[in-house]
Amino acid sequence: MTENKKSIVKSSYNLVRFGPNGRKELVVRGLNALMDVKDADFYFFKGEQHRIIGELSEAISYYKKRDYEKAREAFKQAIRSNPDYARAHYGLGLAYHELERYNESTAAFRQALLLDPEDAKTYYGLGITYELVGEHQKAIDNFEKAIQLQPDYGKAFYHLGMNYQKMEKYSEAVEDLDKAVNFLPDSAGEIYYTIGMVYRKMENKEDAAIENFKKATQKNPQGANVFFWLGWLYYKKGDYKKTIEAYQEVIRINPDYTNIHYNLGWAYGELKKYQESLAAFKKAVKQNPEDADFHYSLGWAHAQLKDYEKAIEAFKQVIRIKPDYPFAHYSMGMIHLVQRDKNAALNEYKILKDLDQKIADKLFDMIYR
Repeated sequence: MTENKKSIVKSSYNLVRFGPNGRKELVVRGLNALMDVKDADFYFFKGEQHRIIGELSEAISYYKKRDYEKAREAFKQAIRSNPDYARAHYGLGLAYHELERYNESTAAFRQALLLDPEDAKTYYGLGITYELVGEHQKAIDNFEKAIQLQPDYGKAFYHLGMNYQKMEKYSEAVEDLDKAVNFLPDSAGEIYYTIGMVYRKMENKEDAAIENFKKATQKNPQGANVFFWLGWLYYKKGDYKKTIEAYQEVIRINPDYTNIHYNLGWAYGELKKYQESLAAFKKAVKQNPEDADFHYSLGWAHAQLKDYEKAIEAFKQVIRIKPDYPFAHYSMGMIHLVQRDKNAALNEYKILKDLDQKIADKLFDMIYR
């Protein structure tokens, strides 16, 4: 390329030494030489561009295959070829993120933003990284910037709401999660569930929580967690019939759902449906035979049905698992009183004195009323 440039200068200088026709010929030759130089530059840079794009494509391929270590190296190679390539820095940030190297991830995202400060996805990636390390205000700042650049960025609205929730700014969380639903219709069920969980943490918002849980079940009728919390809220409101309906849906979806038979048993108990209550508690004990609460509930149901021998047997299981369980001793004392065995009731009182004086006093008052 250097020699060509020299020849152009030399040819132009020689123009003054020839006539008009000679000058014309040299001009044409000079222009052709100059074109050759421009073509060489063009193809050189075009080749470089293709090479860098190839390196970036390789990095993306590794990333999609979840080989994040190779993706990291490939993104670094792309940056080595062109340090000003913002997308390569962004990709490096993603790779570091997946490798849980969050400090390096944030550094890569920041460098990408220095090169391309108008990229919403990079702000989003930086926000996600800050979210994972618990820096929720920084996460919020970056999600808001992403939304400013891309007002329909549903995922940014969702994570913005989640970070407000972490900071216990529940009203702001609900506002942004509501917006996320509009832009993420395929995730509406999950988002309505999340909104319901936020409302559940707010005072006097049980009805709003229930409405969002109901919307979630309409979008996804297989969501066991949604039906569980729906039932829990109905129980809290004293609507035991709807509680039972919700818990039965949980069992339909997942019969082994933690505590579901136990909770269902108490809902039946509130309606004085003791046989149904007993059946539910039996399933709870079968599900986890070493849970003291489950055995206690079984004893309680037997006692309500006046099957006192089985009730005492269940309470003994409670004490086997957890000897300092005061309500088991109290309940056994009460059954002994029903059976007119005052001495046995006093023995339970003596044990209770060392466990819970208030409950012991209550049993004592029943013995000597």
